[in-house]
Amino acid sequence: MYDLFVSANDFFCFSSGLTDITESTELVVPGVGSVVDLTSVESCATALNDIRDYERQYRYIKQELTEALVKASEVEGTKTLHFPGGKATVKTGEEWVYDAEEIEVGLREAGMPEHRIREIVKETVSYKVDAVQAKQAQAANGEYDRVIGDNKKLERKQPSVSISRT
Repeated sequence: MYDLFVSANDFFCFSSGLTDITESTELVVPGVGSVVDLTSVESCATALNDIRDYERQYRYIKQELTEALVKASEVEGTKTLHFPGGKATVKTGEEWVYDAEEIEVGLREAGMPEHRIREIVKETVSYKVDAVQAKQAQAANGEYDRVIGDNKKLERKQPSVSISRT
């Protein structure tokens, strides 16, 4: 009996005793079952093209299934749909996207202390606004509220569904 182990660049077959290692020149495509000759450019290119077609089809099917579950959650009035053996949790909605640089400049101009600005606008390779800290600042000061409010926008998020089995 042999098990197939696949790494990024190598394909190896190991015997059940894990003593015999041989490099394989064939690869079985999961889900399709076709055997690809890794030494044949035509075989590899054809298989790769076929897999890309399957990926497109699977993305479309995944989108349709997600939309069906989102609709079911809307009809049921719940984000968690239970089914025998598990549940599907739907995540939808919107997300605030902040203009961190403008908020930083505006809060500084509005007189906010630098240490407080650093708590709200987190410095990374790019700036990211800490929403909790920004909301606190908005609630505390009208000018801070204006600066932060003027520099954020609401973006729609792509719905997603997580499945858990019980």
